[in-house]
Amino acid sequence: MADPSRALVVGGGYAGLVTARVLADRFDQVTVVEQDDITARPAPAHRRGTPQSHHPHGMLARGARTLEELFPGLRDELDKEGAPHIDFGCLPMLYPTGWSPSVPTDLATQTYSRPLLEAALRRRVLALETVTVLDRTRVDGLVRDGRSGRVTGVRTDGHGVHTADLVVIAAGRHGRALTWLTEIGVPRPAVLAVDGRLSYASRPYRRDPVDRPDLRTSIQATLAPGTRRGGVVVAIEDDRWLVCLFGADGERAPKDPEGFADYAASLANPYIRTAVRDCEPLGAVHRYGGLGGEWYRYDRVRPWPGGVVVLGDALCGLNPLYGHGMTVAAVQARLLGRTLDDHGPDRGCAVFQRCAARALLVPWYLSTSLDQGWRTDRVPVTAALARRYLDRVLRRIPSDPELYRRFLRVQHMVAAPLTLLTPSARLRSMGGRS
Repeated sequence: MADPSRALVVGGGYAGLVTARVLADRFDQVTVVEQDDITARPAPAHRRGTPQSHHPHGMLARGARTLEELFPGLRDELDKEGAPHIDFGCLPMLYPTGWSPSVPTDLATQTYSRPLLEAALRRRVLALETVTVLDRTRVDGLVRDGRSGRVTGVRTDGHGVHTADLVVIAAGRHGRALTWLTEIGVPRPAVLAVDGRLSYASRPYRRDPVDRPDLRTSIQATLAPGTRRGGVVVAIEDDRWLVCLFGADGERAPKDPEGFADYAASLANPYIRTAVRDCEPLGAVHRYGGLGGEWYRYDRVRPWPGGVVVLGDALCGLNPLYGHGMTVAAVQARLLGRTLDDHGPDRGCAVFQRCAARALLVPWYLSTSLDQGWRTDRVPVTAALARRYLDRVLRRIPSDPELYRRFLRVQHMVAAPLTLLTPSARLRSMGGRS
């Protein structure tokens, strides 16, 4: 009788949970290793390992559809918990050149806090017979077989070595994947980095759903080189607003209540101003920075060892302002499952890193092309051209509903960027006539 197949996921947050769900269909045993305590408190709660959980999180249409496929009924479950939903095309978005048009789309958006989503996923994943959790445990490094070169497990503090046929590193952008890999002799990858010097400051407020039943979310966007301040007000569960004020190019919203209110009052978006001015605050201001894009090109590392893959923010941290991160992690988890089906956990690991890189190209260039505008040094030609085109698209959006509909489909990763390059869209965005 063959030994049971084992997979180990480093990281019990969003990306790790979605990955564990995919692996549960392919391995006899799946262990999730997490340094925080995630089993003693099943209710939604902020935890130290996800400092970004105090801030709004966007789930794009493709990500929401992927989650629903992996966790059937999740949308209804979150709805019963009070998570509002609306057509994304109907949300008021304030760009530097004006308000977005209201356009009907099939891009349904549901808004909720990060703790609520993780609690729902955690309940589903931990209910699977093949999944166990090893929490309050820190991973100290990887174990590599000297003869075959493949990764065979992890070392943990106080718990020794845990062996596995596959190790998935999903420990977030502040994890130690790079250190663990270089310690076992994996060559250092090239790193792409684009930093718009973005920071968030967020605070929850009491929401009266009777007062504005039509409003679910409103955004004021930043745009290089002149619009450094922006913000968003999001309706979440428990009749709360979550107000997030952000600043680019080093601009920072204050953490003290008076400074936070003054920063909100400086914005042109009346929905954000009103929420902060008129609603009861329900907690302190939390700030989060270091949000530039950073992509570790493990797909280019030769040779890549069997038995280990890196995904989610540990592979590529995207500027959260554009909302791609959670959707990309869900797409990568599904992609990992398909790659394992086709190639197994040895050759499939290198194949996955290359496939994950191809899947990252569109969200990477969508987010970083605009952030390149904050740079004072010379920008690569391709990035400059992409930013120039996207800038013109954004400036045209308030007066072109059809262009805005196409832009949203690309942003939500359900249409290719070529959608924006049709002759009529190109002429409109450039200011010409179709």
